[in-house]
Amino acid sequence: MSRRWLLALVAISGCVNSLPDQDLRIRETPIVAKMPAEFLWKEYQADAREADRKYWGKAVEISGKPSSADSEDTGSPSKSYLIFLQSEKFGVRANLIDDDAAEILKEAASGQRIRLKCFCAGMDGNLVLKSCVKG
Repeated sequence: MSRRWLLALVAISGCVNSLPDQDLRIRETPIVAKMPAEFLWKEYQADAREADRKYWGKAVEISGKPSSADSEDTGSPSKSYLIFLQSEKFGVRANLIDDDAAEILKEAASGQRIRLKCFCAGMDGNLVLKSCVKG
């Protein structure tokens, strides 16, 4: 293999399967799908590879009543999130944009159904959504 190809492969591999935690482009990015959180979870359970092809790195709008909400104050950025539990241990984890987190957490505490727009980051035990804002 030529040196040029080897360098290209190394450069590409550093970019794969990684999304920023706080990507403000989510506000302008068009969504590719709207669905309840449980439907997105079921698509990933049925065929994760196909679901990644359809949703990974793309903006999706999910809705549902979160099972839990929390904020880990670890400095900047904080890690505020909602969980839409789908099994005993796992579910859809929606990591929130810091600017919107307080409002979304307050709404979640009221027990209301919530709509979020997020980038899909695939399965990691949980189905991880990043950069979530109100949908």
